[in-house]
Amino acid sequence: MRRDVRETRSRRRPHGWGSLLLAVTLLLVLAPLAAHAQGADTVTVSWTAPGDDGNVGTATAYELRLSTSAILTNDAASWNAATVVQGVPAPLVAGTRQRTVVRGLTRGTTYWLAIKTVDDAGNWSPISNIVRWDWVYDTAPPGAPSGVSASKQSDTSVHVTWAANSEPDLNGYDVYRATAAGGPYVKLNGALVSATDYLDNTIASGTAQVWYQVTALDNSGNESARSASATVNFAALAGAAWVLQTGYPNPSSAGTTVRIPIVVPGTGGSATLEIVNDAGQRITRRDLGTLVSGTIEVTWDGRNDSGRQVAPGVYTAWLITGSTRTSVRLVRVP
Repeated sequence: MRRDVRETRSRRRPHGWGSLLLAVTLLLVLAPLAAHAQGADTVTVSWTAPGDDGNVGTATAYELRLSTSAILTNDAASWNAATVVQGVPAPLVAGTRQRTVVRGLTRGTTYWLAIKTVDDAGNWSPISNIVRWDWVYDTAPPGAPSGVSASKQSDTSVHVTWAANSEPDLNGYDVYRATAAGGPYVKLNGALVSATDYLDNTIASGTAQVWYQVTALDNSGNESARSASATVNFAALAGAAWVLQTGYPNPSSAGTTVRIPIVVPGTGGSATLEIVNDAGQRITRRDLGTLVSGTIEVTWDGRNDSGRQVAPGVYTAWLITGSTRTSVRLVRVP
């Protein structure tokens, strides 16, 4: 029985390998192999892990190669002639950013690097994009993060989110907080944040309002400009006012769920959320029921009351509480 299972798997692998090849190609287009100087004779190489089957799971091994002659994507001879780099880490789960340090290089010599991966049935991916390293240092910082939003989770914690940067040599993010609109801002995280969200649970009890900014850093240590500020007003809970905060992500693409934070005042109460298009026509309406004091998040999957995805455009979310109506703008893109 064991032999039959293995033989069946082996016969199926060519189809699975095709999916793996596609995933590797796509991942390396979106987050390609990149290199930057680490020291006098070293370079750090980074890439995004593919999966074992398509973009799912974990591959089995990498093979990183280095050459002082050009490695060509469609030339097996140039790949075979290149030197195998030792000490490359094992693959992590698909989508994880990985890196390794290549040592013993000669400054001033141009090098070419490329990487391949293999699954557990011995199927190799194509060669990745080719990196040419000529010791020209990267001094350009990433762009400032966009779409920064903050929502209160408790009296002493806030969830901060932002849109992912697209730079191939992105290393992570730093999150800053201030207790006054003009600052000063203090960095909250020790290690770089690799995700696009951060939970700040270090807010002192009794704080009235906090502001957040986020920066992006690349593999060379270049830090971006600060993002636009996002703020949370804790004092709103003690009053009688409802607060409808900016939804995130915003803009959002088709198929993406938008999260809309609502701060319920100390008195609590019932509320309705209604989303209308730019012409004022109702898209969907949701009775939120009776709510207690605190922060909730209402989600919208981009569909109307008939279950159909709405067209790209500008929409408005209205929070209706008694005779009071407050709104935020939501943008859907293709």
